[in-house]
Amino acid sequence: MHFSPGRSSATDPEATRRIEASIVNQVPADVGFTAKFNWTLQLIADYIERTYGHQYSLRGVSKVMEHMNMSFTKPTYTLAAADPIKQQQFVDETFAALKKG
Repeated sequence: MHFSPGRSSATDPEATRRIEASIVNQVPADVGFTAKFNWTLQLIADYIERTYGHQYSLRGVSKVMEHMNMSFTKPTYTLAAADPIKQQQFVDETFAALKKG
């Protein structure tokens, strides 16, 4: 091996599955972060620390995401997991505001 594998993961496989489900099915605002609509490595690190009590560096979170075959270069999962009713409500409210203004 030409590199150090680093410290073993602080989260067990079940916790990792729950983290992945949260990222895929929820936006940060759904789990208590204010006005955040896309997951970032920092938000995931904060979420893991708050929920599971484990601290990860941004690189560590990046490695966890890599092991879950998740990429942050194209956040298409955010749209795939979006609530269609909430999306329509947003569109309706936005157009109503534009018509008034």
